[in-house]
Amino acid sequence: MRAFPIAYVLFLSTSAFPLAAQAVAVSELPASIQSCITSGSCVVNYPGAYDSGTASAFEMFDLSSQKWNWLVRYNLVPPSGQTVIGGGPNTAYSGYLWMQVASSYSASEAAHPVTVFLDKVTPAPDSMFDQSGDLSLLVTTADLLAGGAYSTLEDHGEYGYFGSGSLSGELPLICLAEGCKIEARLNLLQLNYANAGSTIVMTGFDASDMRGLVYSQGSYYFDGEPPYGTKQAFYIAAVPEPGMAWLFGFGLLGVGAVARSRRTGL
Repeated sequence: MRAFPIAYVLFLSTSAFPLAAQAVAVSELPASIQSCITSGSCVVNYPGAYDSGTASAFEMFDLSSQKWNWLVRYNLVPPSGQTVIGGGPNTAYSGYLWMQVASSYSASEAAHPVTVFLDKVTPAPDSMFDQSGDLSLLVTTADLLAGGAYSTLEDHGEYGYFGSGSLSGELPLICLAEGCKIEARLNLLQLNYANAGSTIVMTGFDASDMRGLVYSQGSYYFDGEPPYGTKQAFYIAAVPEPGMAWLFGFGLLGVGAVARSRRTGL
């Protein structure tokens, strides 16, 4: 059996998106991805496969897991930043928020990993309690298909905790005192997933996605006078560009052609 033709597939996908692609330099990638490339455990398609002007995407093949992933770069714009509730300096964010998603997930798994990289945000966001560096999040199949997930939790003392949503993973630390509320929201902007039986597959990009918030997280104490807390939010400009969403299909044709060639031995 021949080795999987990684370089050939990357070439096919790149040639399928001549108008949408925008190249990325290794130094622009998240630090953990740069380390992955340096160690030889992953391969990234630097020319890229998609660019809407507000987000761009690059294929990545993980050699250890033998899985395809997408690295999505979101261009941050106002009102991205950290807001201190109850007084204190606020901080505006610029730069890029990166996200890693899989090209397909197993439908049998209860939760699916999504990684958010913060190290290309300027200035570097403050740590939210026990968080540091990349955020490893988990979304359910329903949330993946819906394009987003959230989680909220409130501590009402003797009345107990009240929460909603199913986003999990490295979220802000659980409430430490009565009157606390923590929340997080993740939106898979411009990414389309669909159920394909035993797998959930990424079927394409949608530049007409009008949502602007990519990710936000916060921790508040609503029982104080005045209330206080911190919220971090990461936004892109919601500018639709019709006609871009169909481009990804041609990339799938290229990957499919390689897969058929591998099965038939052509």
